[in-house]
Parts: sequence; C-alpha cells; structure tokens
Amino acid sequence: MLTRYMGMTPKSQSYLFSFGLVLTLLGMALTDLWMPMVVGAIVMTALAVESWIRVAHIIPLHDEVRTLQKQLNRLQAELRNLEEE
Repeated sequence: MLTRYMGMTPKSQSYLFSFGLVLTLLGMALTDLWMPMVVGAIVMTALAVESWIRVAHIIPLHDEVRTLQKQLNRLQAELRNLEEE
C-alpha cells in the first residue's frame, strides 16, 4: 500500500498507527467534526491493518525465505564440489 518509513521499526510503526486509530475514533466520539474524522479513521484503519499484517506475516516470511536461500546456496556449493571431484 504505502512505502514503509525506514526510520522506524515495523513494530513501532504498528503501535503508532494503532494509537492514531484509537485517537481518531475517540475524536469522532467526542467532537462535532465527525465527517472529516471518518476519512481519517478509514486511512488509519488501512495503515494499521497493513502494519499488523507486515509484522505478523510478511517479516517472518522474509526471514524464512532468507534462511532457505542460504541453505540453497550451501547445497548448490556442495553439489558443485561433488561434481568437480
């Protein structure tokens, strides 16, 4: 959806967006600026859900792919060594 700001960890970003969503919903309940807050709530919900998915699924998947790539490289190197002998 959006490019992640690189100055923050994904987990911190998730907390920030969740806090922003809570503040937006609280502002909707306590003020008369209901309509602009709906737009903000929709945007904050999208950002929060995206960050939750990134922290829970995408980052662990990248770590697993990186580990598998290292294993594949090691096995290919062993295979080349066996073929040369």
